[in-house]
Amino acid sequence: MSSVPKLIGPAGKVFRDPVHGLIRIEAGDDFVRDLINTPEFQRLRRVRQLGLSSFTYPGAEHTRFAHCIGVFNFAQRILDVLKRRYAAWSAVQDVLIEQQRTVKAAALLHDVGHGPFSHMIERAFRAVADHEKKTVALIQDGGAITDCLVHHKLDPKAVANLVRKASEYRFLVDVVSSQLDADRMDYVLRDALSTGVKYGAYDSEWVLNSLCLGGEPSLSEAPELRDLRLCLEEKRGLFSAEQLVMARTHMSYQVYYHKATRGWEAHLLCLLKLAAEAANSGTLPPTTPANVGRFLRDGSVLQGDDWLWFDESAIEASMHAWAMAGQSHAELKELSRAFLLREKVFLCAELGSWTTEQALRLSMGLGRAGRDGIDWLLDDPKFTSYKDFDSGFRGGKQIQDPAAVSTSAILISDGRLESTARPAESVSLVLDALGERPAGNRTSLARLFYHRKVAEPVEKALAEVGLAGA
Repeated sequence: MSSVPKLIGPAGKVFRDPVHGLIRIEAGDDFVRDLINTPEFQRLRRVRQLGLSSFTYPGAEHTRFAHCIGVFNFAQRILDVLKRRYAAWSAVQDVLIEQQRTVKAAALLHDVGHGPFSHMIERAFRAVADHEKKTVALIQDGGAITDCLVHHKLDPKAVANLVRKASEYRFLVDVVSSQLDADRMDYVLRDALSTGVKYGAYDSEWVLNSLCLGGEPSLSEAPELRDLRLCLEEKRGLFSAEQLVMARTHMSYQVYYHKATRGWEAHLLCLLKLAAEAANSGTLPPTTPANVGRFLRDGSVLQGDDWLWFDESAIEASMHAWAMAGQSHAELKELSRAFLLREKVFLCAELGSWTTEQALRLSMGLGRAGRDGIDWLLDDPKFTSYKDFDSGFRGGKQIQDPAAVSTSAILISDGRLESTARPAESVSLVLDALGERPAGNRTSLARLFYHRKVAEPVEKALAEVGLAGA
């Protein structure tokens, strides 16, 4: 470390947050403050949590920075609940006390690998399609975060293992990544507050109060320490779990997959693909920021300062440059200007529950109408409200480790360490109905976004296969 910051005193460090009220960094957790102050974490101030949702919900300007601190707070509160509940079980206490700093660090850092506009850019470029892989690299492969962890006697690999679900103790992984994790508990509340969508709220205090441990459902014998999972107490936690899943479901349909937001994402995706083609042909305007040009040209994960300054302001600066380019870059100029000024040039066709035959015939018609990913873009997200315990074993999928599969499900238990947990859908009609099995009951989110200039041939192609246009 280049300097030695003042230690956090016995009163801790407290700051205000619109979701949590007060968030505390306790005395002895100086590593949390120092991780927050690393350049890689500060970069998250320049990456919005909801990407382009502010085009639809003006208040959705909150950042990955604020979200990550909120996840840290939920994680430390989950650890506190478990420590209180299992104070008489020394083996569990030992793990919680020994691993609590690692869990807090993993919760705080879980999103440092996100690119600009969060999940949107992952749809455009394979190199950043797995932000978790970049997160792991930033944690353990050198740089300020690695140095900070080592300075505070934390093992970077152990922190990274929690992020990639490879830790020895599954219940600690569950704190960071599961359907009851600190990540989901924060983003549902934070996104609902920032967008003003009231039905995204749920009783987080009751969820926390109901957390307990139970043995992996697949076990046929008494669980060992490594087999314990994060669960909800069946007698009092089930309804709050249903409320959390329903809140996320409503947020998904009304915010995350909102037609207008997805339309602007399609616009930006087509713009970036056009820019990537220009970069690879050597015709990208020279005023494009150098790191953005390298990203578009090489399709590689950026390193060092190239990554540090690869944020939303860099992409927006590129669009400013492209919007003022000459007529030799007419398409790039038009799409950039329209995006920055929020001028709608892409139309939308709701495809509904289209058939495989319609999909094949439409694909051929669209190929004649324009360029895939530039003139038109098919948006068919696969969203499931709740991944039940058996989801990993269905659909011809290769059978995975049962414990890894059940990470997708909310588990319930009576709270006794010798008990085996059960999937929540086994006693919840709500979660059973929302699981992956009733696929026919799920709302189709398939849409086709297409530029006005190809409206006539695209709408003709839609009509030919029995689908409506805009």
